[in-house]
Order: sequence, then C-alpha cells, then structure tokens
Amino acid sequence: MDVADNTVALVTKHCGLQLELYQKCVTQNPENWDMKCITQKRALAKCSEDNVPIIKHVKEMCDPFIKDYDACVMKNQQDPTVCLESLKRLFHCTEEHGKLPPTGPPRVVKEDEKKGDKPAASGYGYRGGV
Repeated sequence: MDVADNTVALVTKHCGLQLELYQKCVTQNPENWDMKCITQKRALAKCSEDNVPIIKHVKEMCDPFIKDYDACVMKNQQDPTVCLESLKRLFHCTEEHGKLPPTGPPRVVKEDEKKGDKPAASGYGYRGGV
C-alpha cells in the first residue's frame, strides 16, 4: 500500500462519518456544493488533520502554496485554468512532503508505550519522523 492509499484508508477509518456527510452534501447540491457543504468540508478537514498526521505535516509544509492556489481560484472563478501554475507548485510541494520517512509507516503510540512500558506489537498512526 502506498502513502496515498494508506492516507485514504486512515481518513476513512478515523473520519468515515465526516467523509460520508460531506459526500452526501456534495451529491445533494451539485450546483452550489462548494458553498452549501462548507461545514461538512471543515469537519472532514479537521478530523483528517487531527487523526492522520501526514495530512497535518503536508498542510504545514505547503501552506504558502495552498494559500496561493486558493487565492488564485477565488480571484479567477470564471476561469480557474489561470491557476494551473499555482496548482502545479502545490502538487510538487505535496509530492515532496507527502512521503513517509525512511523509518517506514507511522504507527500508533499505545498508552503503555507512553508510560515507558514495552511497545505494542501492532497499530497504525504517527510516531515522529515526519
């Protein structure tokens, strides 16, 4: 499983309800989903950032590119193709910072590990490195 697949799996696992509500809203509002579904979008983004550390890392590292692209799209709503260069820069940033560290996939730090006990044998989540 690559990083993108793992990220999607973690978002689905931890934020399935938020993802479902956002998808339903978008489907029910094809003409103005971007305005009607802002609450669901924010809830999904917050849940994803709180539960999938690679997302938070990429958002922090690529913040200037995200803001540049968002501003461009808002300014050029009639012709968003004007923003292709901004989108390319954002894409390159996410490609650069969205990779797992050489130590392998992140894993959950179990409560007993936090207290200094022996590490748990399995789990996913974040444990440093990125």
